[in-house]
Amino acid sequence: MHVLLSLTLGVGLLLVYLSLTSRRGARRPAPATSWLSELSQRSRADGVGPRELALATAGSGAASAVIAQAFLGWPVVTLASLGVGLLLPCWYFRQRAERRRAEIEEAIGEAVEALRDAVRIGLGLEEAIRALGRTGPHALRPVFREMERDFRLAGFEEALGRARERVAEPLFDTLAVALLTAYRIGGRNLAAVLDGLSRSVCGSVQARREVRAHQAENVLSARVIAALPLLLIVVIRATNPSYLDVFSSPGGQAVLALCLLSVAVGYTAMLRATALPGQGRVLK
Repeated sequence: MHVLLSLTLGVGLLLVYLSLTSRRGARRPAPATSWLSELSQRSRADGVGPRELALATAGSGAASAVIAQAFLGWPVVTLASLGVGLLLPCWYFRQRAERRRAEIEEAIGEAVEALRDAVRIGLGLEEAIRALGRTGPHALRPVFREMERDFRLAGFEEALGRARERVAEPLFDTLAVALLTAYRIGGRNLAAVLDGLSRSVCGSVQARREVRAHQAENVLSARVIAALPLLLIVVIRATNPSYLDVFSSPGGQAVLALCLLSVAVGYTAMLRATALPGQGRVLK
């Protein structure tokens, strides 16, 4: 009976966590589908296929459960560790995606400044973009090289649209709007437009850099607060196991499950409070 109770509480803990961390939108698919789709897209960006992703998720969950069972031997903690282990790949790929996005934002600011300088010395848009493919920001060089190739195959507008879809960043959408407008109506004032765009983009990048630094401090605080009670339990269990024998009973397991649930809810709330606001795409 206590195993069934522990299983129910563990599954409930996982469902509460997923419901609190899922993003809401006007057109919202099924939560499980949205979560799996997001995880699959982030893993593909790192060259990890569905099979490797499934193996990594299963291995992470199993390893976490085995370690928790070996050190503590409590079903509730084992099930909670299994859920955390299953979520570790999603957390890992999310962190990589955030770092990649920050690098791309910095690179977009550098690219706008380089385009402005190139236009000021008399280069055309296509020539300036070709130069960025060779000497531009490292994070965007492959994008500009592919744009140069698409110029010859599909034309400027199609190449710009494909690049925008590959980068999929609001700041790059803003740059694409400026370049597309200049291409259609002429670039007589393009240098002035790029100068204003450069100030806007660099200001946005600087603001988000400062917010990320402050966010990192809050996230670290949340992790320390969430990990401290769990660390104390592990230390006490290792040094004086009989002191925590009360948690080995079904009632103790229920209390422990509620404690873990409160830690998970508090940690999730702190992360949501420090989350950066999302930026909408300029073009769809």
